[in-house]
Amino acid sequence: MTWTSSWRWIVLGAGAALLLAGAATAEIPDQFTNLKVFPKDVGKRQLIDTMREFTAALGVRCTHCHVEKTPGDFNSIDWASDALEPKKVARGMMTMVGSINKDLLPAAGERDAQVRCVTCHRGLPDPATLDRVLLGVAKKDGAPAATAKYKELRKEYYGTGSYDFSPETLSKVAETLAQEPATVDAALAMVNLNIETNPQDANSYLLQARILQSKGDRDGALASVNKALALDPANDQAKKMLEQLKKPQ
Repeated sequence: MTWTSSWRWIVLGAGAALLLAGAATAEIPDQFTNLKVFPKDVGKRQLIDTMREFTAALGVRCTHCHVEKTPGDFNSIDWASDALEPKKVARGMMTMVGSINKDLLPAAGERDAQVRCVTCHRGLPDPATLDRVLLGVAKKDGAPAATAKYKELRKEYYGTGSYDFSPETLSKVAETLAQEPATVDAALAMVNLNIETNPQDANSYLLQARILQSKGDRDGALASVNKALALDPANDQAKKMLEQLKKPQ
């Protein structure tokens, strides 16, 4: 397989919306130096198009990887410089994706599926999933900071596909936090945020009931499980929990 035919699967389609800022007028050299993954004879148009596709996949600009000697002056970019760590990481990622598509996927019997930068990045430089982001913030800075982070990210990225804002994400965060006594209150805060954001999600009320029960709040748990059943009368888990909570203490 040639570099051209294999590489086209690594990058996004040519119709990517986010283009290199100023690329149409910037002084991009006709000959390239310090190429370590691209073939030495790669064409200028092919290289520029590939870089455009990278910026779209990561939601960044050229200066994410390339040194701009004079801030704000695109023409001052030192394209050959390896001073920025993201450029070194990008080379490793390019090699990894090429290996996945050329060797690993065919070996696994997947001849049509292909991995691309956007497969993981989804418009983000750091492709961490939303639950991991929120768990990190909650454990480091507490539930209020995690709540603020969720609202910030939802406002900026909702509808883009960069993060999963479905109720299951906050439930996953809450379930993880609820496993440790020290973070049960943070878990409850995440459930409350989920209910605030998704008030028709019966499973969020059921999880709220379980956490309240673990905190010894039987009345609160009863109220929450009844809300879950009001939204989803066929929910077997909620029915079983209601029976348990009604038993004499």
